[in-house]
Amino acid sequence: MYYCILVILLAMSACGKTLDKQVRSQVSKVGQASLGKNQVTVKNIRQVKDSAVAEIEISTAVKMKRNKEKWVIEEIRIADRRWEKVDHILAVLKHQRIATTQKQINQISSGIKIYKKQKGTLPKAQTFKELIDMLSPSYLKSVIRIDAWSNPFFYLPIGTDEYDLRSAGPDGLLQTTDDMTIKAP
Repeated sequence: MYYCILVILLAMSACGKTLDKQVRSQVSKVGQASLGKNQVTVKNIRQVKDSAVAEIEISTAVKMKRNKEKWVIEEIRIADRRWEKVDHILAVLKHQRIATTQKQINQISSGIKIYKKQKGTLPKAQTFKELIDMLSPSYLKSVIRIDAWSNPFFYLPIGTDEYDLRSAGPDGLLQTTDDMTIKAP
């Protein structure tokens, strides 16, 4: 019995080290970065079945420039002698978040249309959470709760045949000019 427990503990310990090494290796090479061994530290890993969340620390450098009385980060080093402009990174992130959120809105809207076609009416949901609970999994393949900025979507039925489905967009505030929306019959 004692031997079995020891073997299980050793196996779990070995798995942890393997996962730790995999995290460090993949983080050091993400996006063709080439961070050294000492630049990536794994602080903690939480694993549940086939998923894991790793808390890491990355040691790197930034180039800064004084803008009036304030210092602003202009570039970040992602590899040995390889610098990326922060503005470029943020622009790519914004573009990808917009694309992801638009795809999510289209998926949800398709689910609403299928529901309406089969039931003859729009889902009678008062909140977005209620809407997703009504659509998943029969009319929507995956559960979508938040947009690419980690903000909840907004859903409002308008009459019997129209609805307003929207993301607050990059600023995270509803009813502003950067909202991403579908008002559909």
